[in-house]
Amino acid sequence: MPQTSPSHRRKSTTSTSTAGTGASSASSRKRKRTASTTPASPPPNSSKRIKTETSAPTEPKLAKSVGKVSDSIYDTIIDFKIGESLTSFGIHRGLLWRTSSFFKEKLSISETTEGGIAARSIVMKNEDPDVFRRFTTWLYSKTIILESENYKTLPWEVIIQTYSFAERTMIPGLQNTCVDTVIKKRRDGGLFPAQGAVNTLWRYPGKVFRLRRLLLDLFATECNLSNALANNGSYHPRFLQGLVLTLYEMKGKRTMYNPVDFWQKRVNYYVDDNENPIPLD
Repeated sequence: MPQTSPSHRRKSTTSTSTAGTGASSASSRKRKRTASTTPASPPPNSSKRIKTETSAPTEPKLAKSVGKVSDSIYDTIIDFKIGESLTSFGIHRGLLWRTSSFFKEKLSISETTEGGIAARSIVMKNEDPDVFRRFTTWLYSKTIILESENYKTLPWEVIIQTYSFAERTMIPGLQNTCVDTVIKKRRDGGLFPAQGAVNTLWRYPGKVFRLRRLLLDLFATECNLSNALANNGSYHPRFLQGLVLTLYEMKGKRTMYNPVDFWQKRVNYYVDDNENPIPLD
């Protein structure tokens, strides 16, 4: 194979480089001519990047601990001390927050410790531990019936006291569950409330209007009033007045002797619960 002299190689390389430079210059002139006729458009979102880069840095906002609830309803455990015995109950804060405006306010404002840290303990000496246990059972299972109980034999006092607690602590969902419990108790053959339970309900300082309305309608349509009044003649006067008025209204509407499906009409005795509506079947 013939050998190429070093001088020839340098000359060839120089020639090639010169040709490449000429082509590059021509291409550059072409780009310049193009750029002079059509203005270059900025890259997409360049204004946002420039604004972000030139704007003054902002300090991150710190989340407030008071009243702050995480995405999960099962977050911080709140320790309740109930009754004179200070019986302890642990409840997830998110559940309280979502079901009761009363507890939501307590956990947000009034019950705080030094440094603005949300409270993790609430004392309620005036409440009954047995009633509060019904509340905790309902929070996690949506029923006030304990495992060893049934609707038929559940004491009326339990339903009435739980309803009153729910009204005081602004838990409409629990009030509506008590209404369901009354209807299921009667449907399963449970007896009507005795004089003591009725008088307790009519003596409560709260409204408890819907539960009273339900009992009046049940007495007026399903109860043997002659036996009830003969054996329990000391009913609260306002209960008797309400019962007479209910019977009179039913007679005028010709519904006194018609069977009533209270389960289908239970929504008539519910209180509004916009945050946690109860689905009707």
